Amino acid sequence: MIKLIASDMDGTLLNDDHMISEENLKAIRKAQEMGRHFTIVTGRDYGAVKSYLEECNLKCECILSNGAEYRDVNGNVIESVYMNKESVKIVFDMLNEAGLCIQLMTNKGSYITNKESDKKAIFDRFKLFNPKMTEEEVKKFIEKFHKERGMQEIDNIYEILESNVEILKIVTFDKDEKLIARLKDKLRESTSDLAVASTFSNDIEISDIEAQKGVILAKTIKKMGIDKSEVIVLGDSFNDYSMFTEFENSYAMENAIPEIKKIAKYITDTNNNDGVAKAIYKALEV
Repeated sequence: MIKLIASDMDGTLLNDDHMISEENLKAIRKAQEMGRHFTIVTGRDYGAVKSYLEECNLKCECILSNGAEYRDVNGNVIESVYMNKESVKIVFDMLNEAGLCIQLMTNKGSYITNKESDKKAIFDRFKLFNPKMTEEEVKKFIEKFHKERGMQEIDNIYEILESNVEILKIVTFDKDEKLIARLKDKLRESTSDLAVASTFSNDIEISDIEAQKGVILAKTIKKMGIDKSEVIVLGDSFNDYSMFTEFENSYAMENAIPEIKKIAKYITDTNNNDGVAKAIYKALEV
């Protein structure tokens, strides 16, 4: 019997309008009414998830920052995996040398570098994901998004290394996908204690090697007395890979990357066509 449903957000639970559909919500509530757990598993930090939970009146557990943090249904931190600051410095040096924007998810909130080139990179990233928006709409969207997350701008990113701030995850991005691919390889070669992943082909997400979605989910369900065979996982991208290798009952979205589809047990519909709801109904046989 399936006891827990774990779903990625972007490209999975969220449609291309960045919304949780009514049918997906209906399926989640049905599962919870049947006594099943529902867990959001995402690369986002809690601030970027909380607004969705509040808007949808949804209470659930959350695995955040690609597995660096686990929170219960009330938002309390149950488990965290922080990055080694010596390794963080290596990452900072590489990203600075490449002239890339740096975003941090920490135990004290989120930070982002604020050079003019960084602001342009942020604008280009949001515009890419919201092509129908005007420039002014994108700017307002970014402002709202950062405000909701409590994003703090920082001039000297290296100050973090000398503070008591603990780092959960580092994110960078650029429209030059070849640069991003080269940097990912270089980061993997330079550090053995970090996991280097991506949600999209134009970003890099870096965390401790133990801070992976599948790893922390496996650890969590063990404490809950749930067997791996009693879990289904849903995802679409590179940072979901560890869930698909840890758990047999895996559902790739129809819009998932080929690497995820190849190792998935099942393929469900797209994120724009209530794929999460359809997988939940299939797994629960309702």
